[in-house]
Amino acid sequence: MGQKRGWIVRDGNAYLYPAGGDVGFTTELSEAGAFDSREEAEMAAQDHCDRGYVILRDPR
Repeated sequence: MGQKRGWIVRDGNAYLYPAGGDVGFTTELSEAGAFDSREEAEMAAQDHCDRGYVILRDPR
């Protein structure tokens, strides 16, 4: 515990994985990247996901 929680983006059965300025996808929640703010997650989702994406508070 003690880990800072952020926001994750789910698009269908995949999650966004931000790394080093790039954004990819992973099917594993444990590998999903966390965005620092909901706004940052929303901007990434709009750029990389289809309609119907979901932004969630990181449950990890």
